[in-house]
Amino acid sequence: MKISVIGGGRWARTIAAVLCALPRRSDRITIHSPSNAAGLQVWAAQPQFSDRMRVMDAWPALETGRDRPKAVIVANRVDDHFQAAAVALTKGIPVLVEKPVALSRGRIKELRRIAQANGTVLAASHVFLFARYVEAYVATVAELGGVRGLRLVWTDGTSDVRHGETKNYDPAATLFDDVLPHIVPMLGELQLRDLALVSLDVQRGGARLAIEARANGRPVSLLIARNDERRRREIEVLIDDRVATLDFASEPGFIDVSGASANGDPLWDSSPRPLATMLSAFIAAAEGGAFDPRLSPDRAIASAGLAEMIRGQYVAHQVQWLTKRLGEPLDAALHYALTEFGGHEAGLTDAMSRAWPATGSGAELKKFLVRSRLYSDAGYTW
Repeated sequence: MKISVIGGGRWARTIAAVLCALPRRSDRITIHSPSNAAGLQVWAAQPQFSDRMRVMDAWPALETGRDRPKAVIVANRVDDHFQAAAVALTKGIPVLVEKPVALSRGRIKELRRIAQANGTVLAASHVFLFARYVEAYVATVAELGGVRGLRLVWTDGTSDVRHGETKNYDPAATLFDDVLPHIVPMLGELQLRDLALVSLDVQRGGARLAIEARANGRPVSLLIARNDERRRREIEVLIDDRVATLDFASEPGFIDVSGASANGDPLWDSSPRPLATMLSAFIAAAEGGAFDPRLSPDRAIASAGLAEMIRGQYVAHQVQWLTKRLGEPLDAALHYALTEFGGHEAGLTDAMSRAWPATGSGAELKKFLVRSRLYSDAGYTW
């Protein structure tokens, strides 16, 4: 099967490498990156790929022909997800989209409609739903009884290394847009659905958020952060008088029930890992097999729904906070907030950061914000 991976970053390379290593398959993988083709060429020439990997500096050729892919995986910048996925779906090609699929429920629903209209597959990446340690934790919680509440901590350090490379984040995606597509589907597996936002505490310029929500009347507390002290992945569920915890900062982690701890996945080193399992499920659907419900875009729509509840409050807080700090010395929190509003316009962010200590009026801040996608997406016109 010919598979096109759109994207030139760390995660696109990881996906392509895992595709090449899937057992009993000989798929031909093409990575498409207009901005990083030269760097990818060197990487793709590694001997372990056995000439099954090639690199193109343009998006896939989707018309009928020898180069037409049988499946497309979208793993480029968040702002480009919709266009890349929509073009392939319109041609009837199955598509898997990395998280977040899009930054609004409406966009994801439109991709779902395009897929249905063209009789093809739209899959949303929910890699943790394919982790056996998550499945084991969900089963453990179900055996113990009804969930009374949940606390989750998801933080990344300043220089976390994943799959042999330093992990970076897309400045155009807020922390909550980036992380909730991982978290909300796992909450759904624990029967915590229909989330409603209760409160939002914005810390460190937006690099750390404390989110309080409710799911069918049950409390859900989320602490998420970037550039934090260290990587943390902890889920704690209260069940009657017992507490069940999953700590997977170092996979496969450990499941603890009231002090009794067990390996999250004893098969971690001998069986396919979550990404390989998810990609295999997508390929099976692309080849006409059953569609794995863990890939459903409905889960991505639920994640985007909570993100939309947060977005208005978040942007309002950030604008008020930046206004109060006009003219102050630039620190890490201010730089983070300005970078987030600047998104991919690095020149815009750099200019505002340099001028910030001398910026004394709301009018100057307004000129910066009105060019921000984050600001406009929240419905602000100043």
